[in-house]
Amino acid sequence: MRGKNTFLLENDKYKIIEPEIELMDDEDPGDEAKRVIITSDIGEMDKISNEGYLSDNVVVHLDKETRLYTENMQYSPGNKSVHTDEFVTITGTGLVITGKGCEVDLANRKMWIIKDAEMEMDGVKNDLFFMYEEGLGQGHVPEAPDMGKTVEDEKTEEKTIIRSNGPLVFDRDADFHVMTFNDNVEAAKGSTTVFSDKLVIFLDAETKVTKQAIASGNVLASQGSKIAKGDTLSWDANTQSAILEDAKKAEFIRDDLSIYAAKMIFYKNANKIDVPCAGSLRIKPNEKNIPEKKTADADAKYEMINVKWEGKMNYMGDAREAIFEENIEVRRDDSLLRCDYLYVTFNDNNYDLKSFDAKDKVHIVDKKGGLWNEAVGDQVAWDAQSNATVLYGTPFAILREGNTRQIISPKVTFFENEEKILCEGKGSLYEIGKGMNRTEETDKTGIKVTWLKKMEYDSVIKKAGFFEEVLVSQSGQRLSGDQIDAYMGANGEISKIITAGNVYFYSEDLGGSEGFGTFFTWDLPKNMGVLTGSPKAELRKEGSRTFSEKVYFNMAEGRITWEGRPHWQLISKEAGNADK
Repeated sequence: MRGKNTFLLENDKYKIIEPEIELMDDEDPGDEAKRVIITSDIGEMDKISNEGYLSDNVVVHLDKETRLYTENMQYSPGNKSVHTDEFVTITGTGLVITGKGCEVDLANRKMWIIKDAEMEMDGVKNDLFFMYEEGLGQGHVPEAPDMGKTVEDEKTEEKTIIRSNGPLVFDRDADFHVMTFNDNVEAAKGSTTVFSDKLVIFLDAETKVTKQAIASGNVLASQGSKIAKGDTLSWDANTQSAILEDAKKAEFIRDDLSIYAAKMIFYKNANKIDVPCAGSLRIKPNEKNIPEKKTADADAKYEMINVKWEGKMNYMGDAREAIFEENIEVRRDDSLLRCDYLYVTFNDNNYDLKSFDAKDKVHIVDKKGGLWNEAVGDQVAWDAQSNATVLYGTPFAILREGNTRQIISPKVTFFENEEKILCEGKGSLYEIGKGMNRTEETDKTGIKVTWLKKMEYDSVIKKAGFFEEVLVSQSGQRLSGDQIDAYMGANGEISKIITAGNVYFYSEDLGGSEGFGTFFTWDLPKNMGVLTGSPKAELRKEGSRTFSEKVYFNMAEGRITWEGRPHWQLISKEAGNADK
């Protein structure tokens, strides 16, 4: 300790004018980096204990750039420490720290601010925040650091403010300076704020640039409408990434998109989010962009889209796409989609779905009912422009309506706006209805339809159309034609079948009767069919041929009738065999 002037007082104390205390490393006194100097206007030192008291403009020179300012400070030579209960201000490269009460371990270069710590950091070198900046647009390339910026230039940049109610601990070693904020920590920059119980910041010892920051305990981060919650939030400067973790479930929430998972990784410059574990995602439709809500149905409800997965999720903001893997569930309105791989794209300006492509173990459940309520296949795709969903299967996809109906086809397209279904390629429909006779067994009244080209279903008029080499069979009856239309009744079962063209009908219940014509109507509840022809329909039964304008096949009563000037022709066995 030295000073400008020194006076010995009666109470064995020295009074020193402009005192200066210098502490040096015991092992290397010449090491300037470990030298600490304390100055003030007035000082006192106990002659016996060598303890000192400094007052008025106290300054602790921790290194060439870092200074601590306060009004008074007590110096203890035994443990080489200084202490004050007054407000302190610490300045350094790119930062200013204030607080109430301070203790400095000069030998170990460790410092504590007792409470109410507040730190201001330059945003250029110490950007703690991880969320992607809004409005940068797709294809944004982060600006490279400008090494030519002056201190005055950096002062114009947005600063980071950190506050805490508890102690701030400042550790200094050869490689890093570590600052630990405790109790009700708040870190803010512009519209972004992070709250936590504890915040640890690692600064490069030479450049004073932030390298890493870890917030822990009741973490809540917000930026505009975006909110993140979890146990810990760690930020890394090298990768410009932040990891949000929670032992139960971390949350990332915004107006139209929410993500829940134990761990999330945010890549700020890349505008990317990785979730390497199981989680869930919730999408809220943007009602402003739904024309139907503005016009036709103002009271319509547009429910959330919920996605759950057990593998991982990757979201790419610039590409507006997300990929989900393993045991995926997608819930939307009354529909459920299960698969093992899901690729989703979003609109450019919001998180309304633009398209999706699901593969591997595809299973769809639709609670709205109708022709089907469950579908199974290998792949399903949807896009907003056509508002159509396409289901593929190898060798075929399957549609089911509980245990009563099954449809198989290689490709099935669902047109949502037109409420239509198109099955392309060779397929079949099987319906286990109660059929014509309500007391019969279902295996006798079940209806099976096969086709070669396609099936079309219109849910508005409840009509199914089958094309090319169509065959309808029910118990002992068979009907074939080039095109067959089936109509659903009020109970959702096929109630009427109509076919035109090259019509052939066979009834085992009517003694093996056969009908040939150009038009056939089959009323299933009445168990009756009507055949017409051009010019006449033909009935073959028991070795005879009957030609008439109409032939009635009444399976319910076990009889056949006709009208329209019929005529008959007997068929000999030889002729019959020749016909066959």
